Amino acid sequence: MWKHTGLNRFSVPLIPKPQLRRDAPSVYAQGAYPKLSDRYHFIPTTDIVERLALNGWFPVYAHETRARLADRVGYSKHLLRFRRMDGGLPMVGDTIPEIVLVNSHDGTSSYALSAGLFRLVCGNGMVIPSGKGLNLLRRRHSGRVLDDVIEGTYEIVEDLPAIAAQVDAFRAFPLTPAQQQTYGSAALALRWGRAAHAPVMPEQITAPRRLEDRGDDLWSVFQRTQENLTKGGLPGRATTGRRLTTRAITAVEASVGINKALWRLTEQTAGLKEAA
Repeated sequence: MWKHTGLNRFSVPLIPKPQLRRDAPSVYAQGAYPKLSDRYHFIPTTDIVERLALNGWFPVYAHETRARLADRVGYSKHLLRFRRMDGGLPMVGDTIPEIVLVNSHDGTSSYALSAGLFRLVCGNGMVIPSGKGLNLLRRRHSGRVLDDVIEGTYEIVEDLPAIAAQVDAFRAFPLTPAQQQTYGSAALALRWGRAAHAPVMPEQITAPRRLEDRGDDLWSVFQRTQENLTKGGLPGRATTGRRLTTRAITAVEASVGINKALWRLTEQTAGLKEAA
C-alpha cells in the first residue's frame, strides 16, 4: 500500500488514485487516440507503472501536456518521475537519482526513459541525457515495451556512476563572473533562440533564489540556471518594452528538451575549461 507520510509530496510515491489521475489523467487511458492507425500498438502507461513498482521504482511526480484539441484530452504526452524508496541508490551530489518516463497515447511520441536527478533543496527535477541516455532507451510502441522498460532502468542505473562523476567534475570547476555571464547568455539562447530576444538578462538566469544556491562552481550555476529557466517567475521586459514575468515551462516536450540542452551546454562548458 502506498502511504503518504506527511513529507514533501515529491519524497513519497504518488497515490495512484486520485493524485496520479489528477496530475496526469492520460496515464489512465484505456485505449489509443481513436484516429490513430490500427498498426499502433497501445500499451497502457498504468501497465508500465505497475511493472516498475514490482521492480522497486515508484512514481513521485506526474505531469502532462495540455491538449490543444478537445478530442485529444486524455491521450496527451505525459511525464512521470520514478524513485526507489528503499535507499538502495546513492545520492548524486545533493540530488536523488530518478528514472524519467515520457509517453503518450495520441501518437505524438514513442515512450522514452532517461536518467533524472531531483534536488532536495528546491524541489526541482532535472533530466540527464548522458551515458546511454535517451537515444538507446527510446522505443516505439510494441509488444516488448514492458520488458524494454525494465531493461532500460538497469541501463540507467549502470550510468549513475558516470553521472556522479560528471557532477563531481562540474563542482570542481569555478566560474568567474564573466564566465557565468557567458553561460547565462548561452542558456537564454536555448529557450529564446537568441539571448538578445530573451526578456531577462544573463545575470538573472544564473542568480540564486535562496542562500543554499550560492556558489561560483559550474554545478551551482547549472542548478540555478535550470531552475530559473524552467520555473519562470523572473521579472523582465518584452522586446516591445512591456513589463512581464517569465512563465514556467509546462509542456512535457519543451521541459525535457531544455533540460537536455542545458546539461549538454554544461558538459561543453566543463570541457572547454578543462582544455583551457
